[in-house]
Amino acid sequence: MSLTGYLSEYSLAEIFNFVQDGNKTGLLSIDSDRCLSRSLDNSYHIAFQTGRVMSVSHGHGLEYRGLLKMMEQRQWLSPEQLTGLSINVNKLGQPLGTYLKGCNALDTEQLRLLFDAQVVANICKLFGEIHHGRFNFNPQAPLIYAEMTGISLHAKEVSLLGLRMLRDWSSLSGKLPTPTVMLQRISSTLPDLRLDSQETKVWNLALGELSIEQIAAQLGLKIERVQQIGFRLCAIGLLEEVLPVAIAKPIELQPNSSRPATPISASFLGKLMGFLKKK
Repeated sequence: MSLTGYLSEYSLAEIFNFVQDGNKTGLLSIDSDRCLSRSLDNSYHIAFQTGRVMSVSHGHGLEYRGLLKMMEQRQWLSPEQLTGLSINVNKLGQPLGTYLKGCNALDTEQLRLLFDAQVVANICKLFGEIHHGRFNFNPQAPLIYAEMTGISLHAKEVSLLGLRMLRDWSSLSGKLPTPTVMLQRISSTLPDLRLDSQETKVWNLALGELSIEQIAAQLGLKIERVQQIGFRLCAIGLLEEVLPVAIAKPIELQPNSSRPATPISASFLGKLMGFLKKK
């Protein structure tokens, strides 16, 4: 069953979490509000396999020649190889990068560079530029092996990379946790995700006992920085926000008196007696 909605309802991080937690395979299409006359200039197409990001196409990437074009620009393949692949690329039963590595046409380092340019760079651009628009996840979409390097990343890890590279947080300012909110780990063990040093420090202190402003003071970081880190780690399901519990103050008694300084209303006493009678 396909999933369709708007980025105003579900954030990109939430969509990526849905795909990984559900171990989903399919194609996620993102159309920005800036897309006019069905132009693909602001469209993204992200291929997932069992919860992992396999490829990202931007703009006119649905022609399924983006990966070959990148190889051609880097002059990593001969004209004869490019011609043969262009004719037979849709017949591949495996990722194009895996096929070329098996033929000794490309090595692991070259494939990693292609993956970073095709997936990581586009995801960072997507998270930085697209905050409003429509999305559709189609689990029935065929896998386009011609656009795959054979390298993949967990959807949550890709989401973390996108949020980590975000420079302008103005569009997400209303969603950041407040400075007085406490952060609590969802799991006692850190999942297999590569956190940076600041993210790791915040995660270690997220025991549901310190507020964001207290964590910031302890780590010597700006409060807004810890807010952003907290948002990232909450978005990928590592932390959750916990509201501070108000501690009731003891009733102060007047000197030489056994009665409270503040009078108790008759209505409150009536409700209390009714509650005790029910007991």
